[in-house]
Amino acid sequence: RTALAAAWRIHAVPASPYLFDAVLRLPVLDCARAHDLLGWQPTRTAREALESFLSGVRRGAGEETAPLTGKQWG
Repeated sequence: RTALAAAWRIHAVPASPYLFDAVLRLPVLDCARAHDLLGWQPTRTAREALESFLSGVRRGAGEETAPLTGKQWG
C-alpha cells in the first residue's frame, strides 16, 4: 500500500490507495444459489475476468457517460 500511495502521488499509477483498500474489503461471492436455482454456469474464470478488467483499465475503455469515460494509462 505504501508503494501504491507513493506511485499515486506522482501520478505513476491510475489507482489510488483508497481503491486498493476497498478492493481488499470486497466480499467473496458464492454463485451456488444461481447454479442451483437457475442452472447458471460461469463462462469465464475469475482470472479471466480480472485480466479482462485490467486490460480495459489499461486501454482506457469506457462508455460515453461521465462516470464511465475512459482514460488511457501507460
